[in-house]
Amino acid sequence: MNKMYLSIQSLAIVAILVLSNNNLFSQADFGQFSGNISIEAQTYNKDSIINATDAPEKILTNSSLNMFYRLKGFEVGMRFEAFLNPIYGIDPQYQGTGIAYKNLTYRGENFEATAGNFYEQFGSGVILRSYYDPQLGVDNSIEGVRAIIKPTNGVNIKAIVGTMRKFWSQSNAVVRGADLEMSTQSVLPNLLPTDWNINAGFSILSKFEEDNSSSLILPLNELSWSARLGLFTSFINIETEFAFANNHPQITNGNTYNEGTATMINISYLNEGIGSTLSFHRIDNFDLRGERNARGNVLTMNYVPSITKQHLFNEYSLFPFATQLNGEIGVQWDLSYYFPENSILGGEYGGNINFNFSQVNSIRKDAIDEFTYKSDFFTMGDTLFFRDINVEYNRTLSMHLDATLRYAYITNNKDLLFFSGAPYYGKIYAHLIGIEAHYGISDNYALHCKLENTLQTQDSVLHNPDNDNGDWISGLAELSIKSKLMLSTLLSYNYGNEFEDRRILYYNLNATYLMDATRISLSYGRISGGILCVGGVCRQVPSTNGFYFALTSSF
Repeated sequence: MNKMYLSIQSLAIVAILVLSNNNLFSQADFGQFSGNISIEAQTYNKDSIINATDAPEKILTNSSLNMFYRLKGFEVGMRFEAFLNPIYGIDPQYQGTGIAYKNLTYRGENFEATAGNFYEQFGSGVILRSYYDPQLGVDNSIEGVRAIIKPTNGVNIKAIVGTMRKFWSQSNAVVRGADLEMSTQSVLPNLLPTDWNINAGFSILSKFEEDNSSSLILPLNELSWSARLGLFTSFINIETEFAFANNHPQITNGNTYNEGTATMINISYLNEGIGSTLSFHRIDNFDLRGERNARGNVLTMNYVPSITKQHLFNEYSLFPFATQLNGEIGVQWDLSYYFPENSILGGEYGGNINFNFSQVNSIRKDAIDEFTYKSDFFTMGDTLFFRDINVEYNRTLSMHLDATLRYAYITNNKDLLFFSGAPYYGKIYAHLIGIEAHYGISDNYALHCKLENTLQTQDSVLHNPDNDNGDWISGLAELSIKSKLMLSTLLSYNYGNEFEDRRILYYNLNATYLMDATRISLSYGRISGGILCVGGVCRQVPSTNGFYFALTSSF
């Protein structure tokens, strides 16, 4: 019997013992089943112009089924997955079928315990974030035990121990940690005004991994901790967090023996018609992994959100930003203003404008020896990673029509961010201009349209043929029928490509049908691919030519 089968068998035995207790079935309470299913399928046609490959299997699929059974305070959960074979862009090591997630949970009034697989986040996730995102191909669930205690109102204590998922096995390192969070509004209700609150938290995490290196002396236990403090009022919020990690030499940081630090500060102001947020963060050697040899999106233990805006432009996937956990310093300022009704810029129904600026640079690192360096906290590095200046104006033009204008000027050091400095693109300088409109034709029909133009240049000394460079134009038209059927067409054309034979028309035709808790989608197209980023975590999306089918349903 393998380890997974024994885990499932043990969990089933515990569940049967729990559910067979006669007291649980008093008053004919037989509990509740719930779950959801997801199926994705993609066909692949070879298209040499866009570098799209075919698949020997013709159709690749990612599927999963979640099921939960709840009875009083107990819950049994499992997820079955089938990657036959994984859709291109998802790590091929997921290939196969099996029960990837199973657990038993008890929830009481002030106590919760879980045995099996679980997802957990301490604070903002800067030292621990275990999560599931099939879009990014991330699943770093922890298999072990978790306990949550609420000794009094406003105080929450967590403790975990386990190993992280590594495709169809587990990491060879053990993770142990605890988290404390408290709210003064609940613990000391008379300390502050009623609309004020202070949240404080402290987290600690330890990873044990054997030293299997023949050339380095590696630490067996790697300790990290974080402290956070937040002030929340009716008009201003201030959130701060500082995190520290002992030296953790690994592949992704070049086996440096430096300690790691992360500092994040967010200040938000809100008043009638106006809101503003100023954010700062500095990250130094803070890529924490479930194994030293892990790379990419495999066995990530922590998460630092991007300090840049997540755009809605169709071509933004050509030059997004991914958080540089080995070292970056960044700032973001966001300002929103509401134009009241019957004003010049607000019109009859009012309008909104949003201005956003962000910039991320490297941090300065002065080498001490082969394995360590020093870095002054307040010194910004000379290398610009990313800069974004953008504005968005939204206005309701009539009872049935609202429109949004967008503009962004982005500088992206794409070679450093995504190609380890290889001279493919250099820095990219892009102007993105777009207009988006929603028109309610009637109670049963609505039309959504977008038109965008992207003007870009790059300073690379090499000019090899590629499908990304030059200017782009794109348009989207989506018709909604009775809020159940959606028909859409998306066209993109890189008309300004330096190489004429690379001026390609991309297209995607889609039909989506909604029925209660079920969503069915079918599309066909030639997709340009790019880099998909969600909150600063990214993966490469290959170009494709073919059909795509997706079904999701909850029950």
